[in-house]
Amino acid sequence: MLERSSLPLSPSVSLILLSVIAVLLPLVPHLPIWLSVLCVCLIVWRLLHDLGRLPLPGRFLRLVLILFALAGLLFSYYTLFGRTAGSAFLALLLCMKLLEMHAQRDRMVVIFLACFMVVIGFLFSQSIFTGVYMLFEAVLLTTALISINHRPSPYVAQQTLYKDYSRLAVIMLLQAAPLALALFVLFPRVPGPLWGMPEDVGGATTGLSEEMSPGRISQLSNNDAVAFRVKFNGKVPPQSELYWRGPVLWNFNGYDWNAPKSQFLLRLESEFEKTDPPIDYTITLEPHQQRWLFALDLPAMLPPRTRMSAELQILSLQPVDKVTRYELRSYTRYRIEPNASPYLQRYLTLPAGIAPRTQQMIQAWQQESINNFKLIQTALDYFRNEAFYYSRQAPLLFDDPVDEFLFQTRKGYCEHFASAFTVMMRHAGIPARVVTGYQGGEMNPLSDYMIVRQSDAHAWSEVWLAGQGWLRVDPTSVIPPERIENTEDLLRRQTQASTERQLIELGWLGHSVRQAHYAWDAMNNRWNQWFIGFNEKRQLALLSSLGMPNINWQGMTLLLFVLLSGVLLLFGFYLLRHSKPLLDPASRLYQHFLIKIEKLGFTKQDNESALDFAARIKASRQDLANEIDNITHVYNKLRYAAHPPQYLYVRLQTAIKRFQPQQLR
Repeated sequence: MLERSSLPLSPSVSLILLSVIAVLLPLVPHLPIWLSVLCVCLIVWRLLHDLGRLPLPGRFLRLVLILFALAGLLFSYYTLFGRTAGSAFLALLLCMKLLEMHAQRDRMVVIFLACFMVVIGFLFSQSIFTGVYMLFEAVLLTTALISINHRPSPYVAQQTLYKDYSRLAVIMLLQAAPLALALFVLFPRVPGPLWGMPEDVGGATTGLSEEMSPGRISQLSNNDAVAFRVKFNGKVPPQSELYWRGPVLWNFNGYDWNAPKSQFLLRLESEFEKTDPPIDYTITLEPHQQRWLFALDLPAMLPPRTRMSAELQILSLQPVDKVTRYELRSYTRYRIEPNASPYLQRYLTLPAGIAPRTQQMIQAWQQESINNFKLIQTALDYFRNEAFYYSRQAPLLFDDPVDEFLFQTRKGYCEHFASAFTVMMRHAGIPARVVTGYQGGEMNPLSDYMIVRQSDAHAWSEVWLAGQGWLRVDPTSVIPPERIENTEDLLRRQTQASTERQLIELGWLGHSVRQAHYAWDAMNNRWNQWFIGFNEKRQLALLSSLGMPNINWQGMTLLLFVLLSGVLLLFGFYLLRHSKPLLDPASRLYQHFLIKIEKLGFTKQDNESALDFAARIKASRQDLANEIDNITHVYNKLRYAAHPPQYLYVRLQTAIKRFQPQQLR
């Protein structure tokens, strides 16, 4: 049984606990549920202890807790390294440290560990909201740091302390802002990440993958998350030409399409013929933890630190784990490999006995068709004229997905059509493969860039014809509008102008919400361009515009050193000239009295005692004599008595608070 049933919570402890909660909140969606619950229990345990209601656990119990928690982390992640597992491990250590926080050193360790957790939160999201929230965390942690290094009187109101601490924290951070800006602009950027980090298992956040099965892409149809943003240097291509090439799949096991990594044959360029002028553009890609980069079909150049696969897919040397900005050039009308390709055989392979009814139908068409091009048109007419429906709610396919889709259900999303069409072509002896990526996009009317969302995920086919090479064929594009079940899918098939007219028809509320959404996305895009995407190239361009065109990283380091040294010297000189002695609690309270009395025209001189100052006031304002005498008497007792009673602090604070003098008329 504790001797104290309830104790007031000190400002330093409450600020530390608030700081720990603040830095853990952004990590909660990435932590196992059991770990989040454990962290909450540990924080509540520490809170109850500081309220005097529960003792802290002993060393043995803390050891048992940490061992069980570590076992849980290993069971959940099979490792303690990596972004997610490492963050969970540090979150556990931070909360466990609360249970042994006794001395000043322990409190400092907790705050510094929480500061490190703030940076870890930026590994999961680099949005503008995360940046603003990090500023809030910085203010809260600085306030907690001030509180543990300050010894207030227990009789000073806690609300006053919180206000004073937070105001000082904001002032300190504002003073540090120029240094932070200088570091941001001048710190040398290096290509690639500053440190390596193991990839997280299952950490992909993109809607696409290296496998495709019926229903995989249709799950993204209601996901409005941004996949990437595009800024065109010239005219924006029409929607019908906006095919953003991603993973190319060619291996089929009867149900799933994939591209075995062992078959990736990297090359720097591809042979193709251009039939139209190139399109230059810049993509800002959201992190998706995979290596592929998206490009307008067909890419004619490679960004730095990338390679191109045999299927013309651009692959980064590192997983895309942060917002990535790269420039590209593409041709929307082209001919790829019009001569024989050395890899055609793998685009003809099918499992034995797959889709027998489809094979019989293709053989019948081949007897009627003159050439392969006409057979492709016959297959597209089959989708156009038969009762095929473009739907997100496709029936399940079991034994033979292709035959069941073509002859029974006839209802599906883009992956159903692309898969079935590719199998049809292979039965006809025409090399074919499935291409996944995104189709279309919407221009932000408040800015000059295009937004491509996860809901724009799409799959289409490519076939190879002798003398013409690889041709893009999108079987879903031939489905008539009246057989598209979902309005959202129909809108994506319309032009940008038609979509805007639909939005206006929703009324002023729908239009306002949409405009606010565009404005917010424009802000995020600016944030990505100027802060997240501030790479070596943009840094050198900025310094060149400031009159330093030929500066290198050694010059930036020297300039940064000189600038920081100068700022620190100026700041130190300012502190020496304007530093004031620290005031004791009684003097701080008396300062509030001096501020109030100064409004009446009375200013205390430096060589004037409190009694002399009181006498001068009373000579002009006899109506204030009693209050002035009381305040001065209590203040002098607190200042000069050897051991003043603590209740006098409360009396002085109350007297000054009630002192509300009025001007004489």
